[in-house]
Amino acid sequence: MQTLPGFFYLLKGFDEPLWVVCINHYKLSVVAHVFIIKSDYRLSEAGYEKIIEWKRNILLEGNMLKDNFYAAKSIIKPLSLGY
Repeated sequence: MQTLPGFFYLLKGFDEPLWVVCINHYKLSVVAHVFIIKSDYRLSEAGYEKIIEWKRNILLEGNMLKDNFYAAKSIIKPLSLGY
C-alpha cells in the first residue's frame, strides 16, 4: 500500500505542465493518452516510442515529455493500473 506522501507526489504529475507556459496539457495526461492509443491499437513498444519521438519533435523546446516507453511507464506504474 502506498503512503500518503507518496500518493501526493504521484499526483504532482497531474499539475506538472508539459512545458513552462502550457495550460492545456500535463505530463501525466499526455503519457496516459499515448498509453491508451498503444493499448487500443495494440502497438508495440517501438510503436509507442515512434509516437513519443514524433510528439517531442513538434513540442516546444524544454518540454517535459518522457523520452521512451520505460521512462513513461515509470510514471504510470505507481498508479497500479493495467495497460
